[in-house]
Order: sequence, then structure tokens, then C-alpha cells
Amino acid sequence: MSGQRDDELLGMGSRITRRDFFNGALAASGAALVAGCGSGAGGDSGGPWAPSGSSWTGFGGVGDYAWSNGNTQAVVDAAHGIRDRRYPDPSAKPVDEDFDLVIVGGGFSGMTAAYEFAKRAGAGATCLLLDNHPVVGGEAKQNEFDVDGRRLIAPQGSNGAIVPRPGYVRGSFGEGTYDIFTDYYGEFGLPTQYELEPLGGGAEKYELTDYHFGPMAPAWEKAYATGYHFPGKGWVANPTTDGFANTPWPAKAQKELDDFVADRRDVLSGVSNPEAWLDTITYYDLLDKLGYGTEVRNYIDPGIAVGNYGMCGNAISGYAAHRLRLPGTTIKGKVISSPDIGLVSFPGGNTAFMRIMLQRMIPGAIRTTGEGSLAPIGGTIDAAKLDRPGNKIRIRSGSTAIDVRHPGDAATADHAIVSYVREGKVRRVRAKAVVMASGGWVNRNIVADLPDGHRAAYAEFHYGPVMVANVALRNWRFFDKLGFTNTRWFEALGWQTSIRRNVAMGEAKAFTPDDPTVLTFYIPFLHPELPGPAQGPAARARLFATSYADFERQLREQLTAGFAAAGFDARRDIAGIVLNRWGHAYIAPQPGFYMGRNGAPPPSDVIRQPHGRIVFAHSELQGEMAMAHAMHEAYRAAGQVMAML
Repeated sequence: MSGQRDDELLGMGSRITRRDFFNGALAASGAALVAGCGSGAGGDSGGPWAPSGSSWTGFGGVGDYAWSNGNTQAVVDAAHGIRDRRYPDPSAKPVDEDFDLVIVGGGFSGMTAAYEFAKRAGAGATCLLLDNHPVVGGEAKQNEFDVDGRRLIAPQGSNGAIVPRPGYVRGSFGEGTYDIFTDYYGEFGLPTQYELEPLGGGAEKYELTDYHFGPMAPAWEKAYATGYHFPGKGWVANPTTDGFANTPWPAKAQKELDDFVADRRDVLSGVSNPEAWLDTITYYDLLDKLGYGTEVRNYIDPGIAVGNYGMCGNAISGYAAHRLRLPGTTIKGKVISSPDIGLVSFPGGNTAFMRIMLQRMIPGAIRTTGEGSLAPIGGTIDAAKLDRPGNKIRIRSGSTAIDVRHPGDAATADHAIVSYVREGKVRRVRAKAVVMASGGWVNRNIVADLPDGHRAAYAEFHYGPVMVANVALRNWRFFDKLGFTNTRWFEALGWQTSIRRNVAMGEAKAFTPDDPTVLTFYIPFLHPELPGPAQGPAARARLFATSYADFERQLREQLTAGFAAAGFDARRDIAGIVLNRWGHAYIAPQPGFYMGRNGAPPPSDVIRQPHGRIVFAHSELQGEMAMAHAMHEAYRAAGQVMAML
């Protein structure tokens, strides 16, 4: 059969992923220019392209984030311009604006710093937030699909948040690192519990997850109807319930996997200071001490990579694995949770919290149709209100910071200069203080007068990529026919996905197997054969070298191989695919990252120290890139800024 015929059977020419994508790109190129991303961003056909109109970026969905799905080609090209030193010397340009505070980066760190400034700074104080994406939010953005008149929403990245219940005691979860988030949760007036959409049409017989990461965890998987798909063997039903007996793995590996999932093996009970010891070894080292072989490493590596660290178990410390609650790292008597918290995963992930914060910071920034604390989750962003003169907080998207420095000696300077590129032009702004809320991989490249100590500390930060692929389906009846709602794949692009039950936003109709839904794949690119620091660059090379069409084809082939026998037809049943590429999705904390090595302080402690008028705030300082950690670090940075001002 010809390749063209194969593509036809896979639905590669289907309407929503081709005609809408290309026609929409050309029609919306003006919107991209308004957002500051310019033209000529790329694409095989040339011409003016909106960010999501390049053949590399692909279809971006509909709604506010249609032109901002992950690291688009325009965003990547602009960032690589810093790395490759393609921008002209900004010092020849005059300073054209003055602000009390400039924030670089519009994820939760940057937005929290801006939010705190809005609350603490006096009348007349001014703040400019620069974000390199077309829409503010960092990884807290969502994809939206219109499937036969139904609006479906799924997360681009940041996803899952704790819910403080009545009686929750501040500081009782995460040793205080969640306190700022839980403070905001109460300040925003958010509910302490959420109803899920009702089930019908046969879906009632399943336990459907409402949290994307839940079914990935070995200890939680048994709660769901799960199928493992093996090349040449097909599906194996609920393998963890019978000790993996029906899997293709040899008997010795089956026993190891069964022990691993049940967390039966222990070496920590004989260690006097287990946390410190765990930070001196890799997780692979620990697995070796526990007597686990290659199959266990291969089994858990995808979960490690998408759960928080972007790389394999030989790239992270045992203490990092402990923070992810992985088997073998349980410390007897250590309580790492609170009975007074829950979890919530909104349809678009933590985009919900980002939008609530945006609306509170700049009233009217989101045109809402409903009322109440959750109203900003819906509606549309009013871009014209974000960068309006007179606002205490101004947000300027499509703006890539390329150089940050003091005009002289940092110790005596009373301001810093931030240079950035927008619409192809270099601009400069003067600030009494600067918060570098962008990732460490950016900060170490654009803070021109970064001290040697900070530079050496940033060299200890290593990052792994993740791609989040959202596949909109017209129904999930083929899952139901197989009896699975949670699937794990071996030797396929997307290693895991689940049918998800959403939070009921308003009056919700019953969710049935005949209703449309979105499959969300958190996809790692693993290189266990490489040392830790080399894994991220190798994985990014694959992520960036692969076209949208190639990834789309792999996903369609994977779903066809798994579900065609149950009635799945890729041409008919897939309504759209959006890819969200995150080149530096997670930090991978190696041994010594948390507690230091050879008597030296941890690198994060060094970065937390201000450099003249410049302070640093990003979630990876916590060793995990997460919303609550970002808020915690930004709150600290806001205090440092206010002391300067």
C-alpha cells in the first residue's frame, strides 16, 4: 500500500487538521502581528504566517490560545536568536520607557510577582511584564476544540492543584511551600470542593479519573480499568492485579515489577538520615540497591519524565524521586500530605488559576459572561486592556527579552536596563528593579553582568523537554468496547492516556462513551543511555527536529493499532490534534541539587540572592517546576523588590 493511501486511511487530510489550519493561519496573520510575533515565522509554503500557522507548529485549536500552543516556531526562533547571538547590540538604542518594576516572564512566577506588586506598591507605581509568547501564562494555557458544535478544553501543560479543605492548617502540606498558593486560594474565594460531570450511557461502570497524572502513578493505577498495549501482543487487561503474569516480560521481571508497584522493597529503614543520603545518589542507584533490573527502569522512566523531571532515573537524585513519591523512597514516619487537602484538575488545567489572577490584577482583562469567583475561567481575553497606559500593571506579550544589565556597578546602581525585541524591533526600558521570572536557561543567557557565583550555580540546572499532545475525539466508544479507560503503551510515541471526567462547570449533561472528549498525552523523549546533563539536549533535538505532520502520523498510527479492532476509524473519530512543545518543561535535579555537595550551598540558595537591582524568581529553584512553587519563589522575590523600592 502506498504512503499516500496510508495517510488517507489515517485521516491525515481530514478537515480540522488541514483546511482550517492553513486557511485560518492566513486569515489570522494580522492577529499575530498585533500580538507582536511578526511575519515570516516560517512554514514550508513561505508567506506571512501566524505562529500556529507554520507547518512545524501545526493546528492550534480555537479560542484565546489558538495562536499560542506551546513553544511555537516564532517563539523558538526568537529564543534561539539569543542563544545564537543574532540580535544587534542593544546599547545603541535609546531608553524609551521608565517603570518602577520590569518583570521578565509571564508564567506563574512572573504573574505572582506582578500580582504582589499590584497589592503592595503605592499609588502611581508602575510595572511592565514582558512575555515572549503571544498569550501570557507560561505553560498554564489551554487548547480549545470545536467538535461538531461542542467546545472541548484540555491543558497545554501546567495541570493539577491542591484544594485546601475547611480546617486546613497553613503550613501543614509541603513544609510551607504551598502556603502562598493556599493563601491565594482563599483570597480568590474559590470553592473547597468541586462536583464532577455526571456519567451516563454505560460510563457509570467505570472509575474515571479527573486528574491527568493520577493513573500514571504505579500505586494509583489499580483504581482504573487499565490496558497495556504491547507490539505484536496487543492489549493486556489490568496487569497489575495479577502480578503482570500475562505480560511479555520474563518471570523474574514480572516479580520485580509486582514488588515495585506494591513498594515492597526497602533500604532506607537502615539509613540514619535518609533524605540527605537520597540526595547523594541517583534514583537508578537506589533501584540497583533494591535489586530491580532494566524492565523496572524502563517502566518508570516515562512517569518520572512527565511527572516532574523531564529525564530518566539516572539524571535525578533519589531525593527528587522521594518528592515524587516513587517506590523505594518511602521514609517511615514521614508525613508528606495533609488530610485537609484535595486535588482539582480543571478542563484546561491550571489555566483556570492563571485567568483568575489576570482578571484580579487587571479588571476587565477577560470578558466574562458569568458571575462568581470562577467566572474568568470562561470568556475571552481582551488583549487591548493588557498593555494600556495608566494601568498599574501592563502586560506586553510577543516581547522577547534579550539583554538585562546594570548601567555600571551593580552594587551602587539605582536602576537596570532591560532590552527586548518586539515586532522585529529592539526596544529598551529602564527599571528601578527587575524580576527575572523566566527560566534559568534564559536568565543565564540574557543577564549580561551575571556574577560568577550565580553563573556557576545556574550551570547546575539541567532541563528536559515534554510534549503535550491533545487529541480531540468524536466519541470514546472503542475504549468502552475494550473495557479500558486508562491505557499504557510500550514502544509508542504516547506512553499513556486516559478518558477523563471533568469538573462540572455550570449545569453539565451526562458524559457518555458516545460524547466527544480529548485524550491528553504527556510525551517524554528519553535517553537513558546518556549521562544526565546530556539527556535534555538530545531530547530537545528530537522534539525540535520532528514536524507536526510526523508527530500527527505517529499518534494516528498508535491509536489505529490499538483501537481499530474495536471500531476506531482515525478519519472519522479524530476531530483535531494540537501539539504543545515545551523545550525546557522540567528541571532534573541531580544528586546534591537540594542539599549541596562538599559543604557548598545548594545552587538555588545562590540564585535567590539579589544581584544589584535584579532578583530571580522561578519554580525550578524548588527543584520542581510547579504552580505553587512558582508562587512561593515569586512572593519571596516581591519582598526583595519592595525593599529596594
